[in-house]
Amino acid sequence: MTAVHKDPLYIKNARIVRAQTNARLKRGDQVNCGKCGHAIQSGQRYDVGHIIDASRGGTHDLHNLRPEHRHENRSAGGRVGAAVTNATSRRARRLPTW
Repeated sequence: MTAVHKDPLYIKNARIVRAQTNARLKRGDQVNCGKCGHAIQSGQRYDVGHIIDASRGGTHDLHNLRPEHRHENRSAGGRVGAAVTNATSRRARRLPTW
């Protein structure tokens, strides 16, 4: 779990978004994934993700959080993490000029 997900404001607002989403699913309303746009089915696992990623200046406010399919959210996070790791390791692998 990253520091972003330990932030008290994120925890509070993610609980609100999750409660709202669960209530909508229980009523039978259609809830769409914020990333892919497809419907989240009742009983299907989902995450609360950011519209504007926190690493890019997004906030943990309610208007910046949305439900997302678990796979969509986590694979996007994996891509961001891999890009950071690969950029760092490229710099570290440079050979010294002798």
